[in-house]
Amino acid sequence: MKKKLLWIFWADVAAVLACGASVYANEGLFYKEVNLVGAYSSRDGWMDKSPEQVLSVGFEDYRKFSGEFGDYLTTDLQMRFVYDSTGNAGDAWGVQIHNAWLRYRLGSGVYARLGHFDPAFGLEPQVDTHSTLLQTLAIKDMGFKKDWGLGLEGSLAILDYKMALQLGSGMAVYRKDGSFLLTARIGTPETENFQYGLSLLYGNVLQSGGMNTFPRAGLASDEAVLEKRVGLDSQYLFGPYLFKAEAAYGQNDHKDVVGYLGEIDYTFPKYQNCEIELQFQSWINDLGSRSSDDSTVTLGFSYKMNQSTTLRTAFSHDFHMTDQKEEDKIVLQLYYFGL
Repeated sequence: MKKKLLWIFWADVAAVLACGASVYANEGLFYKEVNLVGAYSSRDGWMDKSPEQVLSVGFEDYRKFSGEFGDYLTTDLQMRFVYDSTGNAGDAWGVQIHNAWLRYRLGSGVYARLGHFDPAFGLEPQVDTHSTLLQTLAIKDMGFKKDWGLGLEGSLAILDYKMALQLGSGMAVYRKDGSFLLTARIGTPETENFQYGLSLLYGNVLQSGGMNTFPRAGLASDEAVLEKRVGLDSQYLFGPYLFKAEAAYGQNDHKDVVGYLGEIDYTFPKYQNCEIELQFQSWINDLGSRSSDDSTVTLGFSYKMNQSTTLRTAFSHDFHMTDQKEEDKIVLQLYYFGL
């Protein structure tokens, strides 16, 4: 039965994408992307990647489809062709599909989403971390930032809501050991200066061993982890400052887990192409163990050279990565994203 449902799901994806491709898109943007990264770690030496970014070229194709009564369909395809010299020759090259979704208006402010997109949990659906060096808790929490599945979103009075039912496999497509991921978030609209939200998560989640969609990243185990979470997140824009905070608590199988993040971003009023970021985040995989925490403080700086090109650098100190010694890391990134 589960295999039959999976085949039906992918048949629906193919059918909807085929229908979308045959309709005239009266609004469309095609962006090119180049991501150059270099890093030095006190533990691993020189590297051509960071945990968040890797050497890559890619693109994003974003389109809106309109009819007599306005926009009814939005599609987004965002891919990277990546190179990772730390892998063996067969795994050094790969393809990462980040966004691959369509969003259809059902009516009365309700939308359905289908494809590869953010689970409805925490800060990640509210901010764009695709190119940034500083990240949210998503990777340490769920193990990935995006997953394959179905979603529903809309507004209730003064609150927005999102919910999603996904495969629980992350970047690559897997369905093993009854894997699935169910998430839901309700919070203030993204147009507000002060935003906050409450999130819930439940699922059998597979632990991915990488970020590639093709060839498929391997799994740490064929057995899914039963994850339960409740999360709180907030953002506050106050003049040149942007404050971000996030916390999550729950269980992985029978182990209690907790994570939290605090960040302050400052944009120079007279030089608005310059920004400083300071972040502290911590994740504890087992509250009953003293050696399962990973806490990091990061100081970042970004300089927008023009509308398409940004230079970023970050220094981070990892106080205690799980079962490993402390680490200092410096990352430098040159990022291009333009038409």
